[in-house]
Amino acid sequence: MRKLFSILFSAVLLLVFSGQGTWAQNEGFAWGRGGFAPGTITHSERTVLHDDIVHYRYTVVVGPGQFDKVWLHRVVKERQPHHPIRTVDGVLLLPGSPNFFESIFMAPLISSVPAWDRSIAIFLAENNIDVWGMDYAWALVPAETTNFDFMKGWGFERDIQHTGIALSVARQIRLITDQGFGRLHVLGFSYGGFMAYSIAGEETQKPPGLRNVKGIIVGDVAMKFKEKSIRDYYCSDIAQYQAMLDAGVYNDDSGLFLKQLSDLALSTPADPSPIFTGLTNYQAPLFLGASTSLMNGQFWHFVGGYLDANGVPSDLRFTEARLWLDLLQALPPHLPVQTDVDGDALFCGNVNVPFDDHLGKIAVPILYVGAGGGFGQTGYYTTTLTASKDVTRFTVSVTGDRQTDFGHADLFLSSEAETLAWRPILDWLKAHR
Repeated sequence: MRKLFSILFSAVLLLVFSGQGTWAQNEGFAWGRGGFAPGTITHSERTVLHDDIVHYRYTVVVGPGQFDKVWLHRVVKERQPHHPIRTVDGVLLLPGSPNFFESIFMAPLISSVPAWDRSIAIFLAENNIDVWGMDYAWALVPAETTNFDFMKGWGFERDIQHTGIALSVARQIRLITDQGFGRLHVLGFSYGGFMAYSIAGEETQKPPGLRNVKGIIVGDVAMKFKEKSIRDYYCSDIAQYQAMLDAGVYNDDSGLFLKQLSDLALSTPADPSPIFTGLTNYQAPLFLGASTSLMNGQFWHFVGGYLDANGVPSDLRFTEARLWLDLLQALPPHLPVQTDVDGDALFCGNVNVPFDDHLGKIAVPILYVGAGGGFGQTGYYTTTLTASKDVTRFTVSVTGDRQTDFGHADLFLSSEAETLAWRPILDWLKAHR
């Protein structure tokens, strides 16, 4: 019966993906009957990245509203168009905030700096892993949007629900493309790490047959901190975001601000920064990435840099400066303020939120990958609060100095990331297939 099911749906996919040239598109394909219920694919695209490595992108409906959609990505090796090789295993990659799947996990698509295959998604696909990814609904909200009333309440709970839908759709596509219906690993970086822990915890409340998560890989983030100084910092940070919500401001436009920094660095690099006194336009985004000073004393940085006595970077150590600027050009313009509140509340630990209610029941295998200049070993503590008997932890450290060490985003952007981070992730996936 399952074989017949697979054959029938394979025929449907051939209709969906039929088209001319490199790209193929489809409008209005629904997984369910009737209208566009959650899980409906309304658009699909396919492009060949290089030789037999292919990238699919699906638009998936997750609710009834205008912006209730996510992008589901697949990067896989194919033996012929629409026929993937038999893969070792599957993993869903969840980006941070604000970020796109392609920007952080497939940097060659947004920058000419790295070689075509300097991407964790492509690296894993080349090694016969079926790679999936999701872009959050808020990441797809157009830059020109001005009324954000629809974002009220767009927080963790919503993104967790959407992640569950993405996992279910990915598993169905895997089934009908002869990859089986097994559960998927979830790799969550930064904000995506919240999603990985949260959905794994939520699934402990479901029967085993309704679970999608096989194991989780957490990229440089924590749910809980042992260090009181860190908890206190994030407790003090909640009030400003809550005040925005109370005032009816539901949109955080950090993406637009970061793009502005990059625009100035690329257009007039030597001019004084109109935003940060004492820095040039070129120095400003490097400082934002490599220093903790501009982030009000947070303990981590995005990218490691070469810092002078005043903490101003002359260059970046591990990720090319131009790639960093290109990343800032390619970020989602808007994100919900509610996600800022939810994240700070989790870090604070003194605010009751539901997202960690079942943390102690998570029993799936866990791999934690930290960055020496990022969250690093502070992320180990969360793993000890789970019920998992299969926990692997390591932190990438190069300089040994937290101020200049491998940064939060270096895990996926650095020219050294394949050796220092991606290869161990691949080895773990192969050991947990």
